[in-house]
Amino acid sequence: MIKYLKVDLQENYGISLCNTKEEVIEGCGYDVDEITFEELLVEMEGLYEIVEVKGDFELKWLVEME
Repeated sequence: MIKYLKVDLQENYGISLCNTKEEVIEGCGYDVDEITFEELLVEMEGLYEIVEVKGDFELKWLVEME
């Protein structure tokens, strides 16, 4: 299983958990038909960090925003 963490470097390091590459693309404000995932990584350099997480893992939010 592969998931992606999208870290917004502009908005106080907001983090989103995405289940697919397409979800990452849409989360960055693009339509999946207008840019590939690889092109997105180049385009978003300095704005977002995209982290690929593989295998069995558990994310636990220790402090949640209301």
